[in-house]
Amino acid sequence: MFWRAYDLATTALLALCGAVMFGLAIGNALLRYLFDAPLVWGEEISRYAMVWGVMIGVALAYRAGHHIVITVTTDALPTRLLRWFRLASHVLTLATAGLLAWSGLPLARSLGMLEAPSSGIQMVWAYAAIPAGAALLAIEALRLIPAELDGRDGTEPRALGTAGAPS
Repeated sequence: MFWRAYDLATTALLALCGAVMFGLAIGNALLRYLFDAPLVWGEEISRYAMVWGVMIGVALAYRAGHHIVITVTTDALPTRLLRWFRLASHVLTLATAGLLAWSGLPLARSLGMLEAPSSGIQMVWAYAAIPAGAALLAIEALRLIPAELDGRDGTEPRALGTAGAPS
């Protein structure tokens, strides 16, 4: 039940980022060309929504196995070895998320008190997308590691060479 709510919340946040980007782009274009009065802060907020959307989307794409991969090597692996290969990829993804968080947190702390030029919001809201996205990616990797160890199917990303290989 918790994971269902978590999945729904992260998907809703991604949809919200997309809606903000789309709404501001269309609204700002209409205001600019019809009334010659664009929103000064519209493009800036749209850009920050895009950054948040990318960082949330990385985790959601990882969960679903939708990242681009080259499977020439992994398609040739036996199923048993492929499982360990996928486990190693989850561990490397976890390490990558840790590196993102390690570099993103100091950035948010050191530059976060600056104000955005058009909107006046504190930049911590923009820079926080990096450690937040890293945390979401780490959560997804941690969710997939036990499933891979148990040999469960349907929850791990299908991205690592499982096109024709049974799990």
